[in-house]
Amino acid sequence: MGSLKTIALAGALALGASAATAADLAYPAPPPPEPLGLKGTISSGFYLRGDIGVGSQSYDELDVKLNNAPVIATAGVTSFSTVKPDRGFAAFAGVGIGYQFNSYLRFDLTGEYRGGSFNGRDQISYNFGVPTNQTNIYRADVATFVALANAYIDLGTWNCLTPYLGVGIGMANHTVSGLADNGVNQAVGAAFANASYAYGDSASKTNLAWALMAGVSYDVTSNLKLDIGYRYLNMGDGPTVGLRGAQGLLTNPSSSVRFKGIDSHDVRIGMRWNFSDPSCCGPVEKPVAYAPAPTVRKY
Repeated sequence: MGSLKTIALAGALALGASAATAADLAYPAPPPPEPLGLKGTISSGFYLRGDIGVGSQSYDELDVKLNNAPVIATAGVTSFSTVKPDRGFAAFAGVGIGYQFNSYLRFDLTGEYRGGSFNGRDQISYNFGVPTNQTNIYRADVATFVALANAYIDLGTWNCLTPYLGVGIGMANHTVSGLADNGVNQAVGAAFANASYAYGDSASKTNLAWALMAGVSYDVTSNLKLDIGYRYLNMGDGPTVGLRGAQGLLTNPSSSVRFKGIDSHDVRIGMRWNFSDPSCCGPVEKPVAYAPAPTVRKY
């Protein structure tokens, strides 16, 4: 009988100890806080943009023809060469509308007007009874309208700054006007040179255009961003412009010049206005949820 009481008492003590141990167990440790989020990007929404800038614009080649054929193929021409046209500056301004799909991907449609100039030169030697050397200097105004569909990847935002990369594809319409061809020719052995002059009518041409971009935007406010970036813009070939009123070799009205391979290295600055309600500038501190304190029961 005594043994049974002893066993029962030991069992009761064991159960009590187990219950106490379970009651004394600590609650699971709270989960670690989530990493700080990035602010300054918008989840989605439309935006408007406006840009101004300046570009270093170049032309790969000046294509000159006489009688609708290469100059060197003209009877009497003994040599002909063109000098790579000078690189010039072009100013531009544009507007656009876009959509931000998420914090990293956006798309916009832009249109811009560019104003620039062309300066080029060629050298020709010919013999129509007297060997003669001639240099022609060309100048023209080049106005271009560019329309592009652009896609960008925003690389994240730190301290209100968002670097990005982008590509664009679309069209460029070039209009060449005010073309002047001033030539100086001198016969071999002659003491004096003669001047020649030709001018060209206005002409236009539309080409495929494409662009590569990189830059950074700054969150001025929650909806307004300042955008500064670099762009390489390829705008294809310019139009063929006929020459008129020329003297010397250029008396044939079928003489023409064409500006080939127009591109530009652009620096631009602009503003983007977002219609959504983005957060702005810096990390988002998220609250940490801790487990409630254990309930203490008194017996």
